Amino acid sequence: MPISEAEVREKLEKGALRLNAVIEIVGAPKEHVEDTLRLLLKQLREEKGVDVVGGKVHEPKPQGEGPFFTTFAELDVLLKDFSALVGMCFNYMPSSIEVVEPTQFKLAPSEFSSLFNDLLGRLHEVDMRLKNTNAANILLDKNLYNLLKNAVLLALGSGTKSISELSQKVGIASEQLEPFLGKFVEERILSKNGQYYSSLVVKQGKL
Repeated sequence: MPISEAEVREKLEKGALRLNAVIEIVGAPKEHVEDTLRLLLKQLREEKGVDVVGGKVHEPKPQGEGPFFTTFAELDVLLKDFSALVGMCFNYMPSSIEVVEPTQFKLAPSEFSSLFNDLLGRLHEVDMRLKNTNAANILLDKNLYNLLKNAVLLALGSGTKSISELSQKVGIASEQLEPFLGKFVEERILSKNGQYYSSLVVKQGKL
């Protein structure tokens, strides 16, 4: 239910913040961009301590010459306090914000400390997520590397093959496969004679 201007004034008197915010979405296809923005706005309206007073949603437009579209919403938002503002910035990543009211701020030391402690808590949370994601990516890369190594060894068997033949066997384009073959040669898993590769693992009886 939309909030009335009288309710807005009442909340501002109790320390709320009124601001203009722009939330932008870029992606493809066009329908996905529209649905994502619609979902974000629905979640924002349901956030505790947040009131969407009004706003305007713009139609998706092509971005450059690629397949991507961009759309954005200009919002008039009322936030309970600075903590709610920090939460909105981290959760919805607005492109820009402009505080409209109040025109001046007076924060007690406890409020100032609480604001930055909340900010630090959010930063530590993001940092932990990035570290976990990085660790997972490293493990995934290692597993994929080993899978590709095994696929190449199986494709070679006891014979020799060119990079184009290996490309057809493992299903990876030659230009993408070549750097990995170079690493396998460095690791003495493969040998290269001209344009042909053979398995050192097979020759040494380790496979």
